[in-house]
Amino acid sequence: MSGNMKIAILGAGSIGSLIAAKLASSKLAQVLVHARGEHAAKLALDGITITGHQELKISPDAYEISIADVMVNDIFDGAADYVLICSKANQVEKLFEIAKRMCHIDTKVLVLSNGLGHVEKCKGTFGPHRTIAATTTHGAWRPSPGVVNWAGIGAINLGELPFGANLTEIQDFVDLLEQSGLNPNLQPDGMAMIWSKILLNIAINPIAAITGLSNGALLENEMFETCVEVMLEGAKISRLEGITTLDDATLIDNLRVVLQATSNNQCSMLQDVRQGRDTEIQFLNRQIVDRAEKYGVSTPLNQLLSQLVESITSY
Repeated sequence: MSGNMKIAILGAGSIGSLIAAKLASSKLAQVLVHARGEHAAKLALDGITITGHQELKISPDAYEISIADVMVNDIFDGAADYVLICSKANQVEKLFEIAKRMCHIDTKVLVLSNGLGHVEKCKGTFGPHRTIAATTTHGAWRPSPGVVNWAGIGAINLGELPFGANLTEIQDFVDLLEQSGLNPNLQPDGMAMIWSKILLNIAINPIAAITGLSNGALLENEMFETCVEVMLEGAKISRLEGITTLDDATLIDNLRVVLQATSNNQCSMLQDVRQGRDTEIQFLNRQIVDRAEKYGVSTPLNQLLSQLVESITSY
């Protein structure tokens, strides 16, 4: 490893491993990768293999490894400059406990996991001054342990939060992402940025998971109309929460563009259902339902989709 900046990537599945590989290959930072299971074992023994958009093989000597439930590496304790949490939504709070060990006074924490509520919990755990809003549009999946297919090049979006860190404070990290080919994209309104992705996720993921359809099939007239109605229920709640949300027509156009651009993709929630894994529904549509109740507003489609996906995964 080389470089002085220390980056810890916790919950390194597909996206986390892709980011780790690109950062490690730059040789501009010291990288720690925390993963679990057979994937973690492969990362420790054989390194990270990237296929798809770019072919890349990263030696395990290029980064530090930490394995969940086996060996939490203490080399970054009190020393990580940036902690990136990239896990499934239901693992985020567990990884906060590991992140706490790694933080020094100026450490910045970013949660790239899907779902609502992570930023609020991150601010509560680490303080607003340490929290940066983050999302990613890079597409990646794991064909086998230790191997990540970079299916679509996107960006890592970074946004400011109320009373939070200013993006000028993380210029070194932005430069690192740029030099590593990860395409940083800076946004002045972090919460609007997060909600923008959430509104797409709630419209696409549960319907694809229930029907078994690829994203492109959701463009069919009746399917698309349902996706739109689900999304606009969520948009109503975002506005009640004080989020600066795009107008409905622009949201609908964006949904159509995303479905067209990812027409052959099977969304992560559909993959989770097929593999018998827990989904992220409680951090997506269920969050919309719960937040709507605070305002005395009904969100019947999000309620129905939440119940259906929860029923599927309970058997």
